[in-house]
Amino acid sequence: MIRNNLALLMTQKRRRVNELANATGISRNTITSTAQNNGKMIQLSTINKLCQSLDVTPTDFFEYVPFDFDYTFDEGELVPDEDYAAGKPLCYSSSLFINVSENNNRIDSIELQGYTEYEGFYDRNTIMFGTDLHPSNLDQLKKLNTYLDKMSVSFVSDIKKDIEKIVEAELQEGNKTKVHSDLLIDFSETKEQYHTKLSNRNSGL
Repeated sequence: MIRNNLALLMTQKRRRVNELANATGISRNTITSTAQNNGKMIQLSTINKLCQSLDVTPTDFFEYVPFDFDYTFDEGELVPDEDYAAGKPLCYSSSLFINVSENNNRIDSIELQGYTEYEGFYDRNTIMFGTDLHPSNLDQLKKLNTYLDKMSVSFVSDIKKDIEKIVEAELQEGNKTKVHSDLLIDFSETKEQYHTKLSNRNSGL
């Protein structure tokens, strides 16, 4: 995977989008999209202008790890609960697989588990779902961290944003009403550790 560090570099160099656009002649939209790693392609002339203006090298501009991630999300089955009839939000047992590949060959797969809860209408035209996901057990957590340890904090943050987009797209599938997803994803503890901590907090321990 490869990503650019433009957002981080702009923060470090204290450069604003409009200032960088004025200095380079690159549009604000292009700079914003590039900083968010939304663009599939960046022209060499754009990289050259940004590196010159920020006084960095292409090595500073890009971050690379020798593997790729893709994701499979499943909303899962409805968790049985007699309180649904009394108005408790519907809750589904969800899972997400982070599939790892090298040279287009899958070498690993890491499972995250959690729940997706229907939270009602976000606004008049949008349904709100909340999803929390954590590595399913300690083995999956350790395996995930062997990859995340090779990435910067910014890179990991971008991965979480990619997962959020995947989750929202899957929840939108087959749903005529627009969906907004609020995702909690934690790479530091397992599903069981998270719920134990939550139970202890709720019980005042």
